[in-house]
Amino acid sequence: MGIAEVTVIRLRQYYPGLSVVAHATAQQGPWLRLKRWWLSLRARWLSRKTRQLTPGPVLAVKVWVDGIRGGRSKARCRYQVIIDTTHLQKAIPEVWVLSPPDREIKHVNIWPSHKSFCKWSGTRLPSFCWLTFADAWSAAPAKSRTLGAALEYVKQLLNTENHDSPAR
Repeated sequence: MGIAEVTVIRLRQYYPGLSVVAHATAQQGPWLRLKRWWLSLRARWLSRKTRQLTPGPVLAVKVWVDGIRGGRSKARCRYQVIIDTTHLQKAIPEVWVLSPPDREIKHVNIWPSHKSFCKWSGTRLPSFCWLTFADAWSAAPAKSRTLGAALEYVKQLLNTENHDSPAR
């Protein structure tokens, strides 16, 4: 589960602030240890200059995305979000808002922080209410459900408001 770090590196040209929040570690079970060992062995074989272990798959990323303030306002706002990348192919990813603070968020498609816990930050954070975006994600072919597509969904949600959302 998770995505390859090379995916994050490629997307940085479009999202300069994109960074890794969590990698899979060897403590996450024997299968991941074996997979990590195989990937590091393969990397060494492909590039004989490499002498360090490659990190495991990326499980979460954070990025800055511009959107609207919300609450029927079209004023612009910068959001820093954490995106869970562990199950991109199966379901639309969970997304939490690090910034702005919960009290300043007026966007109707963002749940208040008391509604969700972010396992990557270890705190309660506001989170996305995807509604119909989740249906479109599920209807898309599995090969289209990528981090790049998730980032586009994040941009779309933050730049529109669905006033039928139960979030705020």
